Amino acid sequence: MNLKLGAILRPVNSLNQTQKLQANPLARPRQARPALVHMRGDYLGSSFRIEHAITRIGRGSDAELRLENDDEASRLHARIERLETPTGHFQYWLTDLRSTNGTQLNGIPLVPGEAVLLHDGDKFSIGRHILKFTFLDDIDEEFHRRITELITHDDLTGLLNRKSFILEMQREMARSNRYGHPFGLLMMDIDHFKRVNDTYGHLVGSQVLREVATVIRETLRDSDIAGRYGGEEYIALLPETDRLRAHEAAERIRQAIERTPFTASLNVPHHKLRLTISIGIASYPGDAAQINDLIQRADEAMYEAKRRGRNLVQTTGQSAANRATPPSLPLPPPSGDDSPTEHLTVEQPQPVKP
Repeated sequence: MNLKLGAILRPVNSLNQTQKLQANPLARPRQARPALVHMRGDYLGSSFRIEHAITRIGRGSDAELRLENDDEASRLHARIERLETPTGHFQYWLTDLRSTNGTQLNGIPLVPGEAVLLHDGDKFSIGRHILKFTFLDDIDEEFHRRITELITHDDLTGLLNRKSFILEMQREMARSNRYGHPFGLLMMDIDHFKRVNDTYGHLVGSQVLREVATVIRETLRDSDIAGRYGGEEYIALLPETDRLRAHEAAERIRQAIERTPFTASLNVPHHKLRLTISIGIASYPGDAAQINDLIQRADEAMYEAKRRGRNLVQTTGQSAANRATPPSLPLPPPSGDDSPTEHLTVEQPQPVKP
């Protein structure tokens, strides 16, 4: 009786399933691909798709999945190997490559050189990182991409946040040491930004911060990296860039900010204001050997530009002769935009009469 009932119900269930799939595209089967998800470490939340027969993991440049800043991971620490079964399915096997600090799978140390079969949801640790083996479809991957973006980027400007920018500096410093290429660091601060908030309100101030970030991002090269360091302060890393080229890039940013009309009112689109920016430059490896010291040198140069009158580019170690006539690039002709603009001016303090 149960068999007959099952035979009767099966076509109905199949029909209902077909109707559900047609009505809801999200209910249709989606192709899931093997991946590793970063559960702890520098790349928290990001996913790495396993696409090759062999995936090596480590901090070395020849690893397919690089853990660049993890000094507890070996150069080639572990390997995931894809093997096909007689039935045509794939299995994924994890092997510790006789690493210095070992690999743990679900809290259990692996025997070096012996492969262990991975199952969906398994977690293994390499150095300071924990990775989860799983299968992700397009929706899963987009979810992890958005999570990573929220973790690594400033939610107001869309630039890298300070922590993520420092990680990029660590990677670039390692590349610079390996290949002997210099890089430039720019520290930028909007001049008199407090008066923007005081005069036009914090909503306009936030919009101005977004717009300044856009100008910086669009003025830099695709290979350059920009971040929001805090408040109205921005920072940029220029790979494979010497001191002179860094100064030219900073001057382009300074001029772009100076000639751009920024929002002065959220209700009156054509009400604009003008801003300026002060920029300090430090160069690696010439100015400092450590990240914090390099940032400090760029910050000091930026405040020197402020002391010299603002709206200037200042290089670390710039001589007194150069300070009087800083190099500049020619300004482009006016854009022809005659929309009303308002220059943000600052009243100079008057001497107090006795």
